[in-house]
Amino acid sequence: METAVAKEIGGRREQQDAVGVWASPDARCALLVVADGMGGHADGAQAARMAIATAERLWNDCDGRPEDPAALLERLFHETQAALYNPEAAPGEQPGTTLVALYVGPERAWWAHCGDSRLYHFEGERLITRTRDHTRVQALVDAGEIGEEDMATHPEQNQLLQALGVVDPVRVDHGETPLTPDSRFLLCSDGYWEQLGPDESARWMRQPDLRAACTQAAGHAAQRGGAHGDNVAIAVWRAHRGTTPERHHLRAAIRPALLAGLLLLAVLTILLWPLD
Repeated sequence: METAVAKEIGGRREQQDAVGVWASPDARCALLVVADGMGGHADGAQAARMAIATAERLWNDCDGRPEDPAALLERLFHETQAALYNPEAAPGEQPGTTLVALYVGPERAWWAHCGDSRLYHFEGERLITRTRDHTRVQALVDAGEIGEEDMATHPEQNQLLQALGVVDPVRVDHGETPLTPDSRFLLCSDGYWEQLGPDESARWMRQPDLRAACTQAAGHAAQRGGAHGDNVAIAVWRAHRGTTPERHHLRAAIRPALLAGLLLLAVLTILLWPLD
């Protein structure tokens, strides 16, 4: 697999987006997380960092191999919520964050989200699905009152209906899919997706140098946001070129048998070689 991350502060005075990626030692499993601290609330940056720290702790606790990936993601959201939510805090003084997380195993991927940070699932350059924002504007789209293309510029775009730390109970949506050789996933804060659409994202995600393309895409989003643009954070995963989950397992199984066969052939050749 290949992963990459990038952040840009945009036109804000403080970076309140946070991103984390962790891979297992054998590079067959990974956890990707993007959190967008709520700028209108105290210590949004701290809330986003709390989400990342919780993800890292849970990853280390299971050594990157959870028995139930969906349950791992559920714990991530609810433990972050428990660490942030204070029912006695005054309105506007409660740290909050959106959160989107992806766990990729050898053959399947699971994700979860709360708020308007998104996950996009591509197969090649074809968009398969994206998470549905927990916002007033997403509700308008779902009701057919506005189009998808109107979301980024709608005056109510920043009105969240769900976020960790500021509402209780929280709603966490889940998804999962089998992996293919063309599977690609993009996690991003709204500072990214408001500026770059799925078609542009699909194109740069096919570039040979994924890390360079990821950094460049974040820069483009920040540039388009301008002097008053939002923070940008993105994390991306794609299957390694020329490999599939099935091939990985097949190679792992064949390699020891092939070596043993070659060794046996060498021994038999020595034993049966005619002597002068």
